[in-house]
Amino acid sequence: MVERYSNTFISAPARELVLEEGFRFTHGQTLTPFTIVYETYGELNASKSNAILVCHALSASAHAAGRYTHDENDRTGWWDGLIGYGKAIDLEKYFVVCVNLPGSPFGTTAPQSIDPSTGKHYGSRYPWPTIEDMVRSQKIVLDHLGITRLRSIAGGSLGGMQVLMWCAMYPEAMESIIAMASGSAVPVTGIAWHIIGRKIIETDQRFHGGDYYDHGEQLRGLEVARMIGHMTYLSAHALQTKFGRRRRGDTRQFEIDSYFEYQGKKFAGLYDANSYIRVQAAMDEMDLEEQYGSLQAAFSKWRGKSLLVSFDTDWLFPVSASESVAGAMRSLGTDVHHERVSSTNGHDTFLIDFDKITPCVRAFLEGLNVPQS
Repeated sequence: MVERYSNTFISAPARELVLEEGFRFTHGQTLTPFTIVYETYGELNASKSNAILVCHALSASAHAAGRYTHDENDRTGWWDGLIGYGKAIDLEKYFVVCVNLPGSPFGTTAPQSIDPSTGKHYGSRYPWPTIEDMVRSQKIVLDHLGITRLRSIAGGSLGGMQVLMWCAMYPEAMESIIAMASGSAVPVTGIAWHIIGRKIIETDQRFHGGDYYDHGEQLRGLEVARMIGHMTYLSAHALQTKFGRRRRGDTRQFEIDSYFEYQGKKFAGLYDANSYIRVQAAMDEMDLEEQYGSLQAAFSKWRGKSLLVSFDTDWLFPVSASESVAGAMRSLGTDVHHERVSSTNGHDTFLIDFDKITPCVRAFLEGLNVPQS
């Protein structure tokens, strides 16, 4: 019996799937054993046909919805505004799975994990994961749960990129997809900001080539890299409205400076630098057109329904990124709808403006139940 709570619910703790034979990465390395952390919400029906896989973005985790406790300070999952009882992804109907991706510091075996063969952190020896690795880890969990075909796969940003990779790798594994604030590849402007951030981390004297865990100090490089990342998440309108050229009290410090310092320190206290550079690099390396020769070739076997959602103030993945994917799918005769949403919140709209994204997601999923005429 699920306990409803306020506008959310009390979720079960994360679960672990231990791969005793290890996990083999795309670039050839195998880590043994390997633990994958995941969460589930709702009830899987008898035919196991009501499952939706949700893919998380760079700084998120498998905790996509609900709260673990009744404590009001216990944060809800990162997509709690979209996943829940009576919400767009309705847990009265669907069974939702979210898997913590390889390289992430939130449970799945990661750079900060202890290598049982040495008794030390993997650190610099941890493999560089790819989006394909993330997708395969999700497939492993679904196989473990006995789910052979998904009702849908949904995600935003890096999560949306995973969704599109599913179309290329396992096109018959799902009935539909929902990809928000994403594209088949990160545009070069986004890659440029990402590279600057990673170089700042790598040149931090405390980074020590990725083997810094014994020092126990928060890396300034990671703090600054996160500040740079925020520049791609916000919009010009949001920056002006929230901060403008305002100063902190009677000081010479700009409000935007204070905000970046706060966000950078907060993030560096929760995330791991090795994870950041690896997961972000995987995001930059994905390019379906380059990998498959063309987007049409990448999506050639995908025949399900697609909902692509873009935001008009998104700097990281502009509307054109979704339109390129939509165009390729349309050329193949695929059923695709591109929803263009107007918002002042930039890339972060998919995590903030649930009132704007709920209608199209709800309508799309309800449309899956309507027989074709």
